[in-house]
Amino acid sequence: MSETRAQLKSIAIDQIRQANLSAASFRELGKAAGIKSSSVHYHFQSREKLLTELLQDYDVDFFRHLNAQTSDSRRTKEKLMALIEVFEDGHQQKRQCMSLAYAASPQELSEANLEAFHTFVAHLEDWVSEALSHASLLPISRQELACLIVSALEGSLLLDRLHPDPKHLNAAKAWISTLSRF
Repeated sequence: MSETRAQLKSIAIDQIRQANLSAASFRELGKAAGIKSSSVHYHFQSREKLLTELLQDYDVDFFRHLNAQTSDSRRTKEKLMALIEVFEDGHQQKRQCMSLAYAASPQELSEANLEAFHTFVAHLEDWVSEALSHASLLPISRQELACLIVSALEGSLLLDRLHPDPKHLNAAKAWISTLSRF
């Protein structure tokens, strides 16, 4: 991958996580990179393909980081706390999870974008479900609980986005930490 292409992808991910999908227009990317929007077109066939590729890359990077954080842990609570740390870092950096930006802009998404979105969310739910695999006496099925945990974390990150105090994220963390008792 060319250095300019990698730079454009990095800028796009940052702009999306800071603002929304509209912030990753070819014009805005060109402006941020100091190049013409036609040069952005040279590196990416279409915005649709760019958005798909960005979420696929985000998926790989997200889980590479998360798995590195939890590679030595087999305990449910440690794994879930590592996941929460990823969301806390996002809040501290005033960045949303990429999936939130995609979910908030369904009118801008193609079928390929939607597929990348659903793949990321399923990957996240499967990761949480696997983290819960050593827990017993769960109040609901592991997969349902994984959906609930993902929803709690994503929703709290969204609700706390405009507040310096992450009270919703802290509440989700407190609740999730009780799950280690099961």
